[in-house]
Amino acid sequence: MTKEIRQPNFFLIGTVKGGTTSLHRYLDQHPEIYLSPIKEVNFFSKDDIHPEHFSRDYRHDVNIDLKAYLQSDMELPIHIAHVTNEDDYLQLFRNVTHEKAIGEMSLSYMLYPSASKAIASRYPNAKIMAMLRNPADRAFSQYIMNLGQGKTLEKDFLKEIIDDDQRDPKGWGVNHQYLFIGHYYLQLKRYYDLFPSDQIKIFLFDDYAANPDKVVREMFEFLGVDADFKADTSEKANEGGVPKWKLVNYVLYQWGLINWAKQQLPRSWRAPFKKWMYRKGDKKPNMTQEERAFLINYYREDILQLEKLINRDLSKWLTV
Repeated sequence: MTKEIRQPNFFLIGTVKGGTTSLHRYLDQHPEIYLSPIKEVNFFSKDDIHPEHFSRDYRHDVNIDLKAYLQSDMELPIHIAHVTNEDDYLQLFRNVTHEKAIGEMSLSYMLYPSASKAIASRYPNAKIMAMLRNPADRAFSQYIMNLGQGKTLEKDFLKEIIDDDQRDPKGWGVNHQYLFIGHYYLQLKRYYDLFPSDQIKIFLFDDYAANPDKVVREMFEFLGVDADFKADTSEKANEGGVPKWKLVNYVLYQWGLINWAKQQLPRSWRAPFKKWMYRKGDKKPNMTQEERAFLINYYREDILQLEKLINRDLSKWLTV
């Protein structure tokens, strides 16, 4: 008799450089939560994603043998892939046993209208979570990440984000979408239009940074699992760093050598390699007042609308 595969009942949808990788790790620790072993599967946003336009570095990011992985025990997690077949998608949840909350996290779901419509149509009772970061800080953090991951060599942050926004074509995996990603109001309104408000929970990165245990507990409560479970929130994942040798780093990523090494070398080698290759902490560049003022002005109207939508005070996001 074929085992019936239980299906997702919650989605963590956003946002890029909003602390979601760390949240994913904390949620995954809970014995009553099951998360897709592929962290970002992009299944419900597939109609708005166009692989034929993917950049070279993004092709390396998602270059996995999906069929082989799905036929394995799936114990080793994968960061990102593109799952377009429904049977493949459901296989990601075949190992669910007793868990009460079953979910996945794909950040493209927040950005594109196809995702919210597809999720609402398939899982109208699903719970939707998002963590939002000041869009100016978010964009700069993404820029630092892209420097570290060899996706750009541009030294001028404003030039980088403006040039990127003017690219054609553009989209997920095509350009970086620094500015587009920060339009939270437009993105979340689609979900509020399709789901009852009590099925949506919005968290702020500032609250998480100040007290991660409190935010994680609130997530557990929202998902209906044991909120007294203590997740280890001491480790912060995916923290950005600037490469010591930018051109070398760029070439290694553009030719796919870093991604190859991640697949071939022991995971225990990653931390020493990062320490050798990247500058951390106070050695990272900071956003200038001019750059922040530009982004605040750019996002002002969206932030004011977002305040009303989620009923949260976001005045700090409008301070230079």
